[in-house]
Amino acid sequence: MDQLSTEICRQLREARRAKGLTQADLAQRVGCQQSAVSMMEAGRATALAHETLTRIAAELGVALESAASTPAAAIAAPSFGRVFCTDPECPSNVPFVVSGALVFWPRPQPVSGGRHCACCGEVLSNVCGKCGAPAMAGACCKDCGAPFVPPPAAVRADTEAWAETRRRQIAEWRALV
Repeated sequence: MDQLSTEICRQLREARRAKGLTQADLAQRVGCQQSAVSMMEAGRATALAHETLTRIAAELGVALESAASTPAAAIAAPSFGRVFCTDPECPSNVPFVVSGALVFWPRPQPVSGGRHCACCGEVLSNVCGKCGAPAMAGACCKDCGAPFVPPPAAVRADTEAWAETRRRQIAEWRALV
């Protein structure tokens, strides 16, 4: 199942809105990231594990029909380009400040063929979250310029100092592993 039907995605989105839930609220209730809910609502089946998709449907009272009968193993891992974790808090993403903007350099993931980040368990992506172009080398999309890893929601007053501290924490974490 490469894509959920647009009808099921629409039903899930409308049910979430009808219950007055934000994507972040729904994600917290079912145990995933808000970005995964957003991608799922856009029809990208690889954004969520099958079990999580089933929990979302149950939480919202939406029947998945044919999507629910597809086993999780049938949902393939990203198979082209470069895969990366979209969570800015993940130690696989190294922060840098470029022209005053905080960007994350996604480190390569192990070539296990899995769908989830080896460091934090987040669902991996292999496309730009803004335009859908395949992810290649670098921190930003070559087609639209958007960063592959969005900055954290919290605004940092001194991004350079925050990025330096975070790089030091990542290095310490890697030394332990």
